[in-house]
Amino acid sequence: MDPDFEELSNDTDLIARIKQFRDARERIGDTLQLAADEKFYESLSNEDKIKFNLLMSFGLNSLFWMYLRLEDVDPATHEIKNENVRLKKAMIRAQEIKDKKTKMPRLNRDAAQRFVRSGLWDPKNRAKRGREDEDQCQQELEEWNDEEGNNPVPAPSSNTD
Repeated sequence: MDPDFEELSNDTDLIARIKQFRDARERIGDTLQLAADEKFYESLSNEDKIKFNLLMSFGLNSLFWMYLRLEDVDPATHEIKNENVRLKKAMIRAQEIKDKKTKMPRLNRDAAQRFVRSGLWDPKNRAKRGREDEDQCQQELEEWNDEEGNNPVPAPSSNTD
C-alpha cells in the first residue's frame, strides 16, 4: 500500500480510482507536451493541422468541463457549452470537406476506354455482318414470294464492286 492512503487503506475501490486518475493525468500531461512541440505541428499537412487543432480544442474544453464539475459548477449553464456547440459544428464542417474530397466519383480511364472502344463502329466487321444480314433477308423475301406466287418487290441486283 501507498503511505498516502494510510487512513483509507480499507477502501480499495477509492484507492484504485485515485491511482487511475493520477495515471490519466500523467498521460494528459505527456500529450500536452507533444502538442506544445512546434516542430511536430509544422511537420503536419494542412488537413492534419485541422484535425490536430480540433482535437486540442475538444480536449481542452473537456478538461475545463471536468474542472467545472469538480468545482461544483453546472457546465450546462456555463459559456463552455456554447463553445462545445461551436466546436461540434467545426468538426462536422471539417468532416464534410474531407468527405467531399474522398467520396467524389472518379473516372476509371481503362474501363472507359474499353467501353468506348467496344461501342465504336468497326467498318470491316460491320460490312461483313451487314452483307450477310442483307443476303439472308433477300433469301427470305424470295422464299416468301415463291410461296405466294407473286413478286411485288423486284429483287435488287447485287453489284459487287
